[in-house]
Amino acid sequence: MGSFSSRLRRYFGAYTVGLVIFVMALAGLENMGLSPRWIGVAFVLAPIIMYAVIGVMNRTNSVSEYYVAGRRIPAFFNGMAVSAEWISAASFIGLAGNLYLSGYQGLAYIVGWTGGYVLVALLLAPYLRKFGQFTIPDFLGERYGGNLPRLIGAVAAILASFIYVVAQLYGIGLIASRLIGVQFDIGVFVGLSGILVCSLLGGMRAVTWTQVTQYIIRIVAYMTPVVILSFTVTGNPLPQIAYGEVLKKLSVLEDRLFDAPEEQQVRRLYRQRADSYHEKIANLPASLAEDKESLTRRINELRDSDAPTSEIVALQRARREFPATSELAREQWELNSSSI
Repeated sequence: MGSFSSRLRRYFGAYTVGLVIFVMALAGLENMGLSPRWIGVAFVLAPIIMYAVIGVMNRTNSVSEYYVAGRRIPAFFNGMAVSAEWISAASFIGLAGNLYLSGYQGLAYIVGWTGGYVLVALLLAPYLRKFGQFTIPDFLGERYGGNLPRLIGAVAAILASFIYVVAQLYGIGLIASRLIGVQFDIGVFVGLSGILVCSLLGGMRAVTWTQVTQYIIRIVAYMTPVVILSFTVTGNPLPQIAYGEVLKKLSVLEDRLFDAPEEQQVRRLYRQRADSYHEKIANLPASLAEDKESLTRRINELRDSDAPTSEIVALQRARREFPATSELAREQWELNSSSI
């Protein structure tokens, strides 16, 4: 196991160096005038190709390898894989958006999300291995006997996985549409194809090594801007140590900004936006038809001016999601007005 861990460290060390070189090369190409769209294509396709290669190289026909990676993943790398699974599209985008919308109250969701991982690791995973089973339904069937516990476990696993996978796929489509300017549906297909090649051929073994590579990408993406900001603001490159000092500064700035002229101007803008929704509601259904026509004109103008595809796709999606009737428009605009 020691030599195996040493080889893994060398492999992933070389991968990390290659990742840094890849990012620096793209930065150099950007300075030389490479289009942001092609940079986005490289950032999306390169990891997908890497994951697919890992899946092909780790293909297996063994049940133990497919479901539990042969139970021979070193703890350090297994922890990296679990962490990468937590820092997924649902948390990378969803939790950030939840905190942005709900503020400090959103921290409760993060605690529950993380606490669930801890409970599974402490209260379920050890017994799953002890009973020699590969899946939750198999464990419940072995532990309690009969097919009813197995069926309940299967339904619960499918329901939880379905909800989680929907959020993940939405995140894949969102990221792909923003970075490379393709339609949302095509972005989901591109991302899903790489995932399927990885997971279907190699199972848990391929998924684990894929997650380790994702962890390296994500931790670099997370920590690099935070370290730079920490050093710029406090002169300390360790954000964990500088966190308390930054919180004190933020409290002072919040008190100062509350009565600042810029803050008052923003409040007036939000008030104007709320008043515009009230005016639209009062002028239904004419306001609904006018907004649809204005959106269509804007899309045609962007097409005629050879605007970036991502902008056109975003407006087309907004037109598809536009309220179909006056009643739906009233409900949506009243909701938007109350949330301002």
